[in-house]
Amino acid sequence: MSQEILGIHHVTAIASDPQKNLNFYAGFLGLRLVKVTVNFDEPETYHFYYGDELGRPGTIMTFFVWSDAPKGRQGTGQATIVSFAIPQASLGYWIERCIKYGIRYESPEERFGESVLSFKDPDGLMVELVATANPQTSSPWSTSGIPAEHAIRGIHTIMLCEDGYELTAKLLTETMGWNFQQQEGNIFRYQIGAGGSGKIVDVRCAPDFWKGAVAVGTVHHVAWRTRNDEEQEAWRSAIANLGFNVTPVLDRQYFHSIYFQEPGGIIFELATDAPGFTVDEAPAELGTHLMLPPWLEKKRQRIEAILPSLYLPQTGTSPIRSSNHRPQTQLGFTHRFIPAAEPNIPYTLLLLHGTGGDETDLLWLGEELIPDAGILSPRGQVLENGMPRFFRRLAEGIFDLEDLKFRTHELANFVATAADSYGFEPDRVVAVGYSNGANIAVSMLLLRPYTLSAAVLFRPMVPLEPSQLPSLTGIPIFIAAGRNDSIVSPEETERLVKILQTAGADVTLTWHPGGHALSGEDVQAAKQWLLTVIS
Repeated sequence: MSQEILGIHHVTAIASDPQKNLNFYAGFLGLRLVKVTVNFDEPETYHFYYGDELGRPGTIMTFFVWSDAPKGRQGTGQATIVSFAIPQASLGYWIERCIKYGIRYESPEERFGESVLSFKDPDGLMVELVATANPQTSSPWSTSGIPAEHAIRGIHTIMLCEDGYELTAKLLTETMGWNFQQQEGNIFRYQIGAGGSGKIVDVRCAPDFWKGAVAVGTVHHVAWRTRNDEEQEAWRSAIANLGFNVTPVLDRQYFHSIYFQEPGGIIFELATDAPGFTVDEAPAELGTHLMLPPWLEKKRQRIEAILPSLYLPQTGTSPIRSSNHRPQTQLGFTHRFIPAAEPNIPYTLLLLHGTGGDETDLLWLGEELIPDAGILSPRGQVLENGMPRFFRRLAEGIFDLEDLKFRTHELANFVATAADSYGFEPDRVVAVGYSNGANIAVSMLLLRPYTLSAAVLFRPMVPLEPSQLPSLTGIPIFIAAGRNDSIVSPEETERLVKILQTAGADVTLTWHPGGHALSGEDVQAAKQWLLTVIS
């Protein structure tokens, strides 16, 4: 290649809690949140971009926020450490700041002649501050409560952890233009040109270390800088000619990207410098609004309703301004309503949470079961030790039947009123309930059968048994039960199935080997069932 990689473009990692991530990177570290958007492949999840004043390449750290993802394991085949540059005289300031914020840190050590301060982010990702005489010259974000003379100056180094470094080193040096600089122990340092912050990569050879698992608390991929689209196309051809599987060019709105897996298993991205983060927000407003690409704008109302609430640490404001992101309190219930994304989707999912949940708990489940369907998600009106429920109970499995009947009619009336108010079809309402929510859905089927056209019930029990069963003929019902459920016995589940079948319902019962908790297998089984009964 006649061109060389310009250095580090960005690093993308995985977080679990959006607010904790904001508090750490924008609050404690003082990076500027330059963009709040969504994962384009999973638009119900956030994607945060942090950087300097304008989010220049080489200063950018990004996060996919996957709240339901498992904890990852740091190991080989990953970038395991992200190191930020600070001025050489700022190490003491940052030690004091760690103490002030209660951040546990390791005693500073020296690596390649520079002092390094190490600590972990809220999900366990290793972060370092490198006190260097050669930080980047880009403008730091100095309005975050950190004096400009101590502010982070962008990414200094990325540590790649490999069980054997030779093939990765060959790719870096012979193809991508990196030059070997020096070695300390089992760490090999490479640089672009004269090196310096943003132009250094360290490769740690760790053959006895375990293989990493990419999930929460780990780096997802590392991106390198290329000037423009033409150079990127040339890089794509060159890398493909070496036998690597390279993606087509993907439009990431703020840069264009190609991806491939390097010999050690780490995902490498080559990203263009342009167009940058000011393409859809003015410099003064970067990171203050939820920005969506054009192809997702038609789903903005739905996306805003599903995304978790959060606030920006410096201002206390939310990047989501619409009232759709806040719970509605009219019609007698605190609730969320999300209209169907397309007019040809007639169904509305009535999401009924378990004890201690609220109107946001099952939004993800509704989106998973019937993507783009309408969603009506009320909060239970009864409090048990401060935890919302849909009806009172006297003890575990013993219900206040009078309150149950009252709450059942109250909820059914709410559904009817909501259908009239929001304009969805009242005869196409599908209940999706978990535990206490599943129980009141059963009660609605038995006491107000015409409220629901179908039901998906996770871990239900028999809430009541009326003296005269209604006709449930033609109503399909899916039940997911746990073989080792400590709350709902198999005998209780079989009794419920018999009651519903006697009433004429078409009941599908699936068993899971686990307990009362909702499982991924439950969700997939329900999704497949819905495909057969919803038309």
